[in-house]
Amino acid sequence: MSEHIVHTAILEDTFRIAKGLPGIPESFREVMKDYEGFAQLGCITVSGDQFSFRLLEQYKPLWAGRDELLKAKTAFVLGWVSHRACDREMKPIWREPKLKGRGSDVDPNLSPTECSVYHEGVMFNRYYANTPKFRLAVYPQELSRVPASDFVNLDWAAQLIQQAFGASYMNIQTLKEDAEPQEFFEEMCMRAQKFYVDPQRYTRSAGNPDPELTKEYVTGINWVDDNDKIVQLALRLRAEESPVAAEYQSAYDAVPESHYGKALHLSLSYILTAAEYFERADMGMDELKERLDIGKKGPGGLAV
Repeated sequence: MSEHIVHTAILEDTFRIAKGLPGIPESFREVMKDYEGFAQLGCITVSGDQFSFRLLEQYKPLWAGRDELLKAKTAFVLGWVSHRACDREMKPIWREPKLKGRGSDVDPNLSPTECSVYHEGVMFNRYYANTPKFRLAVYPQELSRVPASDFVNLDWAAQLIQQAFGASYMNIQTLKEDAEPQEFFEEMCMRAQKFYVDPQRYTRSAGNPDPELTKEYVTGINWVDDNDKIVQLALRLRAEESPVAAEYQSAYDAVPESHYGKALHLSLSYILTAAEYFERADMGMDELKERLDIGKKGPGGLAV
């Protein structure tokens, strides 16, 4: 999953705004306040359209007697539905024929488009350029500037991590039982390589973006627009301002023009839907799935 930064940004902005929306019950505010870190794991997890609504169905009858574990699991699912909202707005952009620009890979269809890489770079610079956990992911060459690097051989550490990952990966994989050893290892390598992402593409998009590609993938398609009221509110909250409740509702009610604003609005609508599902005894699974767009094609009839 390469679209890590955008999904994280959408989740953070969603939770910040949702905690101030009048329609969010106090129980969900507690979940978003106490377990945002766990929700971030959900927001970078795939296939939420297959599992998230089923988990909400399981959690609903337990919600009145919820414990901390159930709250944490619910936060993860909220992150999952936020991921789904982001995908429904963003993936159709990345799949535009004119915006292909994929990297080289075992399976080029699984490589991120240049468009999505540039969106990651833009959001990195807007929100996370000074955050070490993101900065070191985008600029791994800066690891040598971390104080602890004096005590660690970075090349050896990288090899150790790669070997540990490989061992864990082999341990959790289930291939057909009668596979010959050579066939087993070849299939393992193919599965791992299919999801390789070249970090230098992200380094270039954030640190040295091409003006023409920026125009094509970002400004030319109105990817993010500070004039959107919902985007403005997200920026104000990141600046630690304290809007009143009416401003939250006004921002949510306004129709955004940019893709980021639309993804953020949809993410909020999904969180509101999940909260309403837990609050309303008469809201069933069919209505939940309908309002979470489960089983629906995305814009242009694309699967998302």
